[in-house]
Amino acid sequence: MAPETILVRVDMGLGGIWKVGFPTRTVIDIQAGSKPLIGLIEIQTFDGDGVPVIYRSDDWTVELNANEKLRTEVVAKHGRGNRPIACRIVGLDGAILFERDLTMEERGSPLPATQPWIVGIGSDRMDLGQGTMKSTRGALPEYSTVQLVRADQLPVYSACYGGIDLMFVSSRNEELNQSIQADQTLAISDWIAQGGRCVLTLGEHAESWLKNTNFAALIPGEFLEIASDCDPSTLESYLGSQSQLSGLKCCLFRLNVGTIDLDFRRNRTKFPLIARWAFGAGKMSFLGTELDGPELLAWESRTALLKNLLNEQWEKKDSGTEKRVYLGYDDVSGQLNSTLDNFPLLTLGNLAWITILAGLFCLVIGPIDFFVVSRGWKKPGATWITLVLCSLGSCMLIVGFARRWKPEMPSLNCLELIEIDYQTQTLRGRAFAHCYGGHRGLFDFAVSRRPQGLNAGRENAAGNVQLDWFGQPGKGLGGFDSTVATDRGMPIYKISILEPLKSSDSPNVDSSAKKSSETAFGISGVGIPEAGTKSMCASWQESISLAKETNSLSTVSGSIDLLEGSLENPLDVDLLDALLIYRGRAYTLDTRIKVGQRISFSAATVPKDITRRLQRRQNVGGEERSTPWNPADASQLDRLMELISFHKSAGGSKYTGLYNRYLSELDCSDVIRLDRAILICEFKDPMLTWSMRRDASPIPTADGQRKTFLRLIIPVSTIKTAPPASGAINPANGQST
Repeated sequence: MAPETILVRVDMGLGGIWKVGFPTRTVIDIQAGSKPLIGLIEIQTFDGDGVPVIYRSDDWTVELNANEKLRTEVVAKHGRGNRPIACRIVGLDGAILFERDLTMEERGSPLPATQPWIVGIGSDRMDLGQGTMKSTRGALPEYSTVQLVRADQLPVYSACYGGIDLMFVSSRNEELNQSIQADQTLAISDWIAQGGRCVLTLGEHAESWLKNTNFAALIPGEFLEIASDCDPSTLESYLGSQSQLSGLKCCLFRLNVGTIDLDFRRNRTKFPLIARWAFGAGKMSFLGTELDGPELLAWESRTALLKNLLNEQWEKKDSGTEKRVYLGYDDVSGQLNSTLDNFPLLTLGNLAWITILAGLFCLVIGPIDFFVVSRGWKKPGATWITLVLCSLGSCMLIVGFARRWKPEMPSLNCLELIEIDYQTQTLRGRAFAHCYGGHRGLFDFAVSRRPQGLNAGRENAAGNVQLDWFGQPGKGLGGFDSTVATDRGMPIYKISILEPLKSSDSPNVDSSAKKSSETAFGISGVGIPEAGTKSMCASWQESISLAKETNSLSTVSGSIDLLEGSLENPLDVDLLDALLIYRGRAYTLDTRIKVGQRISFSAATVPKDITRRLQRRQNVGGEERSTPWNPADASQLDRLMELISFHKSAGGSKYTGLYNRYLSELDCSDVIRLDRAILICEFKDPMLTWSMRRDASPIPTADGQRKTFLRLIIPVSTIKTAPPASGAINPANGQST
């Protein structure tokens, strides 16, 4: 079929904005010509190393009659913001039916991987950029914003929200409330549960918004009514505003859990106006009126309110990280890549070895050759022969060292993170791996989940594990902003999207209807040079059954950060080196917690300060000193995982010298400050099985670094205390005014 018979329109990102290094939504409009069209959609882009990669899926099928139209949504991850992106349709026989590069308008505007990004969902009056400093001389502002006002702008895949630092949701857009689909609302709630941060601003139109069951499940309480002309004085005092705010239209909730930062009185009853709670591994903030309502839009202190809701959502830049530019990275993900690039069987040459070998060579062809050949044998002409022999011997020695130091057998390092949530009864897995290829060749990779353990159903455990490339921010070698053309001579490889996470793929849906693809290779044809490496990531999700009676943790009466009660190991595997963290406290548990073993806590249990634990503080000469964190250290995978999980609690970039922006959804520091405790521990055996082929032939892999960590997110019952009479809290020190 001639290309001119097919019309294609492509829109990338959310509102035309997307982030480098994160899964990106791509909406494609296709119209067949005068003949039927049957084929598959493919997206060709570049990975984090600058190597061309093709994304494809058996689900991206195009079957159109003559002149028929189709709109479809696909997902691809782009490692460069300034390289060509192509969309094509290939026939069932592999022939290209249509192909073209996307225009600048279709590509949208890519943001750097570490640029703070806020997405608003609601009306077009939210003005989320009102609280940011404006950019100067072409520099990016403090944060970037985009506003989504139509249902067709919202993804059906939760992965497409990756890279968003904060989502604002308003109930004011009635048309959006009525037209949004269940799979779109599930994508939002699933993204929050995976570690997203969301601000809900619900007011006059909250009732229609709550008709979406997936949205209603985000709020841990009972909706009562919509109230008009609510007293705004507590909000004025909370922000120290000198301008008067007219009566608000608020939605009244009775929250069961969470922290109420600000409340207001109505008919002698207090209701939350600003509150916070956890949903899965994510953080929810609540404003009991619509941010884009007419009352707040006309209020002079609206900017102060917006900045308050934005407070501490991402780390601000400081000069400390600038000292780490010699590393080639300033993000924790760079240190993770460096750590996983250390292989036990691989010895890297260094300047010392080069100096020793060069010195030995010079010694042999210099003084030794002179004294032995010229003085001892008295045959100066033989120097030409001994020079050749010495050179050949040196070459053979170097080759021998190379073969000894760089083995031919591939090796794989992998860090697995299993996250289990009591509330949503969901298991989410992530893995980060580096493969040392040994001999050069074209490699294929597949990953399957072991069908036993963790109380997951056997059919769920055998489900698909999605593979993709893994990169890092920065301008260093292999960074997203690198100008080094590492794609020179590297072949195009393919990534198969085995099963995009959609509403029909929810853990609540019968998994027996899912397609099994354990033997399918998620990455195929990736070129790895001699003694080269390739970084990858994997993700999966499945339902899990945790008995609620295994957890009876609650706060001690009169305290907000001490625990009592008990916790039973709810899994069918032993937990190793467990640590329980709640608010600012860390409880060191048994070295091994066996299946069914119950751990008890009481007011007499003395925990440690979490920051002291994370910074490994010690008392030296009567002074408490922290163990300095070395961003160049690539040998502490256990502690690095601990720092990634609680980076803010450890002091953030002021302690580590690195940001945690690319993997910020893994930081649970905000969750432990709410009604959630987190048990972090290790498993004895890995949860994933890797399969590998080189040049289409199966090959074994040598044992590398394999670590598997669990994070169990546990609800904590809190004993409610009466709020202050005025309901106003000073945001500077947390004391009532």
